[in-house]
Amino acid sequence: MNQLRDFFEAEKKRIVAPGPFFTARVMARLKQQAAENGIWDMMPRSMRPVLAVALALILCFVAFEFFIPQLPQRGVVESFLESEESPTESFLYNDTDVPARQVVLQQLIAPEDQP
Repeated sequence: MNQLRDFFEAEKKRIVAPGPFFTARVMARLKQQAAENGIWDMMPRSMRPVLAVALALILCFVAFEFFIPQLPQRGVVESFLESEESPTESFLYNDTDVPARQVVLQQLIAPEDQP
């Protein structure tokens, strides 16, 4: 019985206990895998499409903002200076409805006659 126990102990040590170069081999294999893998290989497979869609949406929003910028809203300063604007300046600076052609010519030719 003692020989059987010694045999099992020897097998257990041989299988369970790693050799002296075990850590060096594991670290070398991890370094080799890290050098071969890119960023897509480090992420879980289920996360890849989500990240790709998120990046595409961000690029679409940036392109949309670049090609179609927002127009600023009228602020307090514009409201304060509006009372000092003549109709000619109002026509030139503000995006208003375009009046008839004769009215526009009259405003552009004689701006000082208007109150």
